[in-house]
Amino acid sequence: MFKTDNSLHVFVGRNHAGAYAKATDATGAAAGDVIIVDENGDDFGAEIVGDFRVGQKDASGSWRYSPLCKFANATITGAIPVLREQQVTTISAVSDVANTRYTLRLNFKNNVELFSKQSDLHFFEYVTGDTVTAGEVVDKFVAKIGNVDGALTGKVSVTKSSNTAFYITGLEQTWSLGLHTDTVVSFDATLDGFGAALSTLSTAPDPGKGNGRQVAELEWFGVGASGAPYRHGVSNNSDLITMYTDSTIEYGVVSLDVALANPNHAVAAGGSGRCQIVIALVTASTAASDANTALGVTWID
Repeated sequence: MFKTDNSLHVFVGRNHAGAYAKATDATGAAAGDVIIVDENGDDFGAEIVGDFRVGQKDASGSWRYSPLCKFANATITGAIPVLREQQVTTISAVSDVANTRYTLRLNFKNNVELFSKQSDLHFFEYVTGDTVTAGEVVDKFVAKIGNVDGALTGKVSVTKSSNTAFYITGLEQTWSLGLHTDTVVSFDATLDGFGAALSTLSTAPDPGKGNGRQVAELEWFGVGASGAPYRHGVSNNSDLITMYTDSTIEYGVVSLDVALANPNHAVAAGGSGRCQIVIALVTASTAASDANTALGVTWID
């Protein structure tokens, strides 16, 4: 049986510099403001001390709060957001051997059209004649991968980089909040007959910069859907509350893992419970700096 006090609470600041209101209580906060108050409802103007709870005002005027916690019982973690990476596999030093069968197998993962543990295998081949150039082999495989009946459209892109090399990039997949998780295609490549070196590297992508989509999913699960899984037909309360994430921007995220150790702090039954509080704020803002000061961290800026 789940303990009622083992819970996740997510607070995402609205997209402006005042999202975290450091010296504001519930009476003075605007919709979307994240506040941190003590057990009497008074704000913390600087560092948090003693008992605290985190709250946020929805557009309707209602409030959501975390349980009352002791700051000394909180383990705080976080990370500076980085750009998403995509898989880029480069096939280089392609040979020009006559009368040779070149084969390439691409085994895809993280495709939204597949179930979570399925993969999608595609096979490509080209047999050379009595005379051949490496550029001919490269051109044939670029054409085959790029025009395989649309089966790879939206999954990977292929680019010729020289007469002896080409590279394949795993693409960002369809993202639908509450239905399709935010993923990028990954794949294994297996060569035969190429006489080539195979190297895999990651580069900063054109699509999917920042972590806004991941924060949106976190807010969806923590607030909007109350843990509902990604599938059709699951009832949720997303239309009854306000979610503030902008999926196109970058957030600093701090997580507080708090032990709720006594009946004065909402522990159901005996023993110790746990509460996780996640605060996500727009980076490079006054609110981010103020929140760092309050929490004693540097990750949000």
